[in-house]
Amino acid sequence: MGLMTGKEYRESLNDGREIYIDGEKVRNVAEHPSFKPIIDVKARMYDIAFEEKYTNTLTTRLPDGEIVSRAYKAPETKEDLRAIRTHVETVLDDLGGVVYRVGDETIGEMWSLFDAQDKLNEIDPTYAKNIKYHIDRVAREDLFHVSANTDPKGDRSKLFSGKDGGTLLHVVEENDKGIVVKGAKFETAAAYAHQAFVKPTILDWNAGSEKMAPFACGFICDMGSSGLKHICRTSLGTNRNPQDYPIATKFEEIDTLLIFDNVLIPWENVLFHRSLESAAYIRSTLHRYSAFNYTLRMLRRADYLIGAALLNVEQTGLTHLQAVKEKISQLINYREGINAHLTAAVAEAEKSPGGLMMPNQSLLYTDVSLH
Repeated sequence: MGLMTGKEYRESLNDGREIYIDGEKVRNVAEHPSFKPIIDVKARMYDIAFEEKYTNTLTTRLPDGEIVSRAYKAPETKEDLRAIRTHVETVLDDLGGVVYRVGDETIGEMWSLFDAQDKLNEIDPTYAKNIKYHIDRVAREDLFHVSANTDPKGDRSKLFSGKDGGTLLHVVEENDKGIVVKGAKFETAAAYAHQAFVKPTILDWNAGSEKMAPFACGFICDMGSSGLKHICRTSLGTNRNPQDYPIATKFEEIDTLLIFDNVLIPWENVLFHRSLESAAYIRSTLHRYSAFNYTLRMLRRADYLIGAALLNVEQTGLTHLQAVKEKISQLINYREGINAHLTAAVAEAEKSPGGLMMPNQSLLYTDVSLH
């Protein structure tokens, strides 16, 4: 399939997906005023890969020679991790802002699943095969892949005892075509993504024993699937002046309540199923790669904090006050602390259980916890 263009991305969203915002059914998500700004940003991310000055930075090749996005090729060396960092920084430089849920950070969760394939193989070898297939598919088809994690909050004491799942996503049927799921999830960017890795966020899988099995499932879901509804929150940037709201009018990433109303998930899209052990393991290792890309965004936001602070003190003529210099220095230290942990996490990267190059987990998560 190869790299996707911005035009192809916009057209791919016209797949019959059922989207609602502010009580209105969205007919054309790519042109709707609440979604168009962020869809234009994502389309730009697709298009810049074709520009000569960016091609070497933003693309790479698979072993068979096919050109793919640098963000979607699993890291096998420290240089690969450095290249992923350069990719993210180059894209954010071009966009002039910070976007989080745009695919490069969520694909890391699939790489975590790849590392878990031995454990999943103990349950059913089919699942490990499906994981490899979907990692390859995202790269070759240049899909916008997101992650549906967050559960609607209800009476979780009932869930933990296995008595009542409420709105939590769970399997209601199995047939020769796949599993049928019902429930809800929250996810940013789902309404304008191609697919999502859907998985549970429950921590204590031992509490309900086998009663919890229907909830212990992970799968890839097409965002245009029949029976899937997108209920989106109001955009913070619609009808606002871009001069007054430069971030919200361009980089507003819309959050979505996904309603799964008996959605069929084909067997080839099921990554684990009715396995409490798999669900617990995946939850504990889920962000070993995606945290790296997330922290890169924290670094960029720190740059903006410093820039905003400097503009403020320059405007008010306070740049020479010692107390002001100390405050600016604290912001710089904050920024450089993030940078140091990112750099060290690559320098001290280590091979993962699946043979990938994994950012040093201690250094990476230390930064996340500190900042």
